[in-house]
Amino acid sequence: MSKIAVSAIKFFEKLPDTGIRGRMTAKFFSGLLKLIRPRSKVINDNLKLAYPESSEQWRKDITGKVYENLAWTLTETLVLQQDNSQAQKWVKSVKNFEFSQELMTKNKGALYLTAHFGNWELYGNWMAQQEIKHGRKLYVIFTEMRDEDISRYVQNTRERGGMVMMNKDISVMKMSHMLKSGKHIAVLNDVSGTGKMMAPFMGHDATNMAGPAVMAMLTGVPVIPACLYRAAPFEHEAEFFDPVKMPDKNLSHEERLKLIVTECNRAYENFIRKRPELWFWLHKRWRP
Repeated sequence: MSKIAVSAIKFFEKLPDTGIRGRMTAKFFSGLLKLIRPRSKVINDNLKLAYPESSEQWRKDITGKVYENLAWTLTETLVLQQDNSQAQKWVKSVKNFEFSQELMTKNKGALYLTAHFGNWELYGNWMAQQEIKHGRKLYVIFTEMRDEDISRYVQNTRERGGMVMMNKDISVMKMSHMLKSGKHIAVLNDVSGTGKMMAPFMGHDATNMAGPAVMAMLTGVPVIPACLYRAAPFEHEAEFFDPVKMPDKNLSHEERLKLIVTECNRAYENFIRKRPELWFWLHKRWRP
């Protein structure tokens, strides 16, 4: 079944463009998602938890917009496969990028945090090409998906966009050494963790992946949250935020770790609450 899905995706790669065909493709995907309503109960439960005062109608409207964003994200990602350089044209404005450019120029390490928000695949393409302009590479931590064929397809599309993929099973020590040597690593870290690191997210405790926080403690490199806001089809606005504040070194290891994870979650929450329809609410973020 997965091979059929990948074949279908590759077929669709040839269809859309930035004009009428792209809009028709996005409309098809959006209509399909709204008909099937994948994980609609998970979306509703997550929204109810994060927005306890919200009405049923508001959650229904947001759910529809979530599907629309996913449809456009898929369509834009397909169009990118025809020419990845289009990513530079689609990001119309960039806020607070000066510090990151300085790090690139001075060959200093950085850890970028982003989320399954807006078009996160476009963000990776765009950011990788920014690094390439400075003679550098963007290393991206990749988590293998359950479906091997789809996982390989996603990994290949990211590599075509200029990203250097690294399996998440690479040791924290090795990645920390890369950061100390001036490398830039990006990670999608807004999903549930498999460990027991609990920290608040959107007002409720959730499990978290502590790896980025550990690397920040080991290296001292800046941890920079960033995202793309969708302005319109094929039009996006990038925003980079102040580096995550590091806690007092006199605190215990566990206290420092939890504070860093909490600050990272707060950074995610800031842009998710600004545009909730752009986040991937289909994920069971608050697993028991």
